[in-house]
Amino acid sequence: MEESTFHVDTDKGFDLSAALQLKPNAPSDGIVILCHGLFNTRFSKTILCVIERIPYHTLSFDFQGNGLSGGTTSYGNYYEEVENIRCIVTYVRENLNRKVLCICGHSKGAAVVLLYASKCNDVPLIVSLSARYDHTETPSNRFSPEQLEKLQKKGSFVWLKKGNIEYIIREDDLKKRNSLDMSVVESIDKQKVKALTIHGSKDEVIPVNEAYTYDKLIGPEPYHKLVIVQDANHCFDNINHQKIMTEAITSWLDENKSWAFNEI
Repeated sequence: MEESTFHVDTDKGFDLSAALQLKPNAPSDGIVILCHGLFNTRFSKTILCVIERIPYHTLSFDFQGNGLSGGTTSYGNYYEEVENIRCIVTYVRENLNRKVLCICGHSKGAAVVLLYASKCNDVPLIVSLSARYDHTETPSNRFSPEQLEKLQKKGSFVWLKKGNIEYIIREDDLKKRNSLDMSVVESIDKQKVKALTIHGSKDEVIPVNEAYTYDKLIGPEPYHKLVIVQDANHCFDNINHQKIMTEAITSWLDENKSWAFNEI
């Protein structure tokens, strides 16, 4: 695998850090863009697993305010991250002179990818790994009682620190996230876009029934395919589950790559 790193200008005063992974004998010249989850980076275990195990060319990047990218991030900035994806897609087409075959996201990144698809309808294949549908409530175990008390009294608290980056949770972030309407996936154009959802049956972060909701809204096949990986958790940490997950992605891309580039 040949990897090159670069930065993508967003025209908003900051760059996005990205890396292109070119595979020998790839089944397509198209690029699969990979999107990481909440407060993570392109080096997340799930993203690295997909890079290593699928034979297609991939491009991974850090969303704004994460990893090596500039800008700031927040708990509810889903549509800002949609614009990040738009910048990456444009860069691939205009600077790398390649087609975008697929966008694949994990967790929060998966929800962002679905929002991008519903808004733009310009990338033919979409893969969603462990995506949340219902954002109306914050998981009760995500924040401590002390953090929630600080939120009530001061309006914000530092949730996590990674290196020099502080991830701050604000009241506005929670309101924005809780009002996120994922039913917009119904507007994904079935003539232009096909989607694959993969979810672990024992996802401890996002209930597996969320995947069935997406199947009802985007499906049926061939417009949407649902794969439930038995006993897999949110990040597909088990090696066998990783194998099942990445083989499902590869076989689905193989089945649909010709359709994708005939349609776009």
